[in-house]
Amino acid sequence: MIYKISYNKKVKKFIEKQSKDQRLRIYEAINKLPDGDVKRMQTKQELYRLRVGEFRFVYEIIHDEIIISVIDADNRGDIYKKYK
Repeated sequence: MIYKISYNKKVKKFIEKQSKDQRLRIYEAINKLPDGDVKRMQTKQELYRLRVGEFRFVYEIIHDEIIISVIDADNRGDIYKKYK
């Protein structure tokens, strides 16, 4: 099944701050969702995280609408503090 991917405004801004190589790598990984280095978040079972190098992207899957909504992005050490 092919999912439509939607980005939070904050996530788009985070990605656009990265170098061109990093941006390409990030978009490539996000476009492969729900495959990739993905795990369910331990604290919020409806959320998942995608690992792309040192960055983590938090997203949710809305099965009814066939949408993956990327809701947050940050460095490895900071993203998990937000979801305790």
